[in-house]
Amino acid sequence: MFRLKLIILFLCLMVLFTIPACNKVSNEIYQNVAIEEIINLAQEKRKSICLILFNDSSTIFSSYLNNMDKGILTNSDRVIFNIINVALPENKWYTQWLGADNHVITCVFSSSGVLLATITGASTYSFECINKSLNGDLSCNQFGFTPLFNMSENANKIDILNKILFCKLQYDKGMDIESDINNTLDIVQYPYNIYLKSLNLQKYKNEKEAIYLAKQLLTFDDIPYLRIYSDIFENAKYIVDNQYNPDNEAKLFIKPKEIILNNCIINQPEMLKIELFNKGNSLLNIKNIDLGCNCVRLIDTQTSFIINPNDSITLHLEFKSDKKGKIEREILFVSNAINSLEPVKIKAFVE
Repeated sequence: MFRLKLIILFLCLMVLFTIPACNKVSNEIYQNVAIEEIINLAQEKRKSICLILFNDSSTIFSSYLNNMDKGILTNSDRVIFNIINVALPENKWYTQWLGADNHVITCVFSSSGVLLATITGASTYSFECINKSLNGDLSCNQFGFTPLFNMSENANKIDILNKILFCKLQYDKGMDIESDINNTLDIVQYPYNIYLKSLNLQKYKNEKEAIYLAKQLLTFDDIPYLRIYSDIFENAKYIVDNQYNPDNEAKLFIKPKEIILNNCIINQPEMLKIELFNKGNSLLNIKNIDLGCNCVRLIDTQTSFIINPNDSITLHLEFKSDKKGKIEREILFVSNAINSLEPVKIKAFVE
């Protein structure tokens, strides 16, 4: 299914845009090209950059492509576009760097590779902000951008993101980033710049402090952080213990992963059953169940759930909607398992 989505996306892009290597057109549009290459290309051609970050499951991205095809972005002949699928493992770092997981984010860079703006969404106003930013008007340079990290009111988010991006690029080149990354940590501490420092410390054999920071990373265990940084947290475990073996962890398996409810009646309850299996080798502790909305209720009175290896439990829930139409919700299970955040989707059709 994932491959099919990527094939469909590629075909859509081929239809909507002409790849610059094939034809002489004003727009330069690339896909999943490394940021270092795009910055070098922009510097050579003296063009601005638009990095368009999207999640492959986003329907908003289709609207974005349609708006681009209509020519809503002005002066696009002076811009290099790079469409980044952040669902790909090699591209996850973009959302981790930004500390945000919106469906579509446009990062506008100058021709010298300096971040100017982060603009979310595919609305008319989103495109207006992109156009303004490309033309030097930064009045809405953080439209819709609400990162997980907190900063003082007088701190500049775009400036700190530039500094952290510089550290990432320098580290990738094999440079020691200790001084630069410390400067960012004096302003804000969130998983991505903490992780960069822990990697740098480990590289230069400061194991004790690297372990300390890796343990600090593992305290960011709220759902929004788990959505974005799960692979970073996994890597942190290897820093804490170089003998770490993921096979020794608990592993959560949920059945079903998607619940479809047809012909629901408004204000009438529907009973649901979800089975949780521990397919790992340690005790599984379900720490939190986020039901997503008040239309879903957990009938079981337990507040915590412990599951032995190779064992399972059954949860009973109730779905009841006070409005008609198609309803989509997500139940999130947070646990100590190696897959610490697992969703169950509910799709209901209420009459």
